[in-house]
Amino acid sequence: MTERKLKHTRIYEQVVEEVKELISSGKLGQGDPLPPERKLMDELGVSRSSLREAFRVLELMGLIESIPGKGRFVRKPRLEADGKNMPLEDEAILELMEARRVLDPAIAGAAAMHALPSDLTRIRRILSNTERHLDSLHARAQFDFDFHLLLAEATHNFVFVNIVKMTFNLIMATHERIYTLLSDKQAFLNEHRLIYDAIVDHDKAGAAALTTRHIDRIYKTLQESLALEVPSRQH
Repeated sequence: MTERKLKHTRIYEQVVEEVKELISSGKLGQGDPLPPERKLMDELGVSRSSLREAFRVLELMGLIESIPGKGRFVRKPRLEADGKNMPLEDEAILELMEARRVLDPAIAGAAAMHALPSDLTRIRRILSNTERHLDSLHARAQFDFDFHLLLAEATHNFVFVNIVKMTFNLIMATHERIYTLLSDKQAFLNEHRLIYDAIVDHDKAGAAALTTRHIDRIYKTLQESLALEVPSRQH
């Protein structure tokens, strides 16, 4: 662990980055315990509350796990069919997309049932902004977040809204990596437009089916791209 002192405003985010670097570099291996809280607080110069917030984010990202009575550990990835482990951060990305394959179609279907004219106006505005900034990786990530959040808000169900906020907070934490791999920008926009059209028509089944197709394509693209990178990234 480096003896850096982290002094910026959102301290916990830098603790997250520090631990992610230790994991990706192999200094903390799969199943290894994290150093004790007091040691991390001293080495990083952070408070207990900032450290625990960082732990909460790392657990949500699927990088660490807390075992009652034992402590916090680097999570062990699932074993691939060929007996090799994918890098933990990559596996966490795919697990998140697996969850979205279940959740997103349900949210789109509910939006088709409950969207108000004001909801449709806001979604249409996001589609226009996406088209104007399609070549910007950061803007594409943000407008993707905005689009799916507005779909959730159009359900008028606070649980769906909170689910989307949580999943996209994790996506935004690694958005540069994810959206670099998702280079099919026009397909991304076209699929959002088709989902929007189904919601305008209050077509619950159509909105859900189109969202399933959208998330499946993203999942398979990420799966193939990450698999190609594994040999060069294994330690």
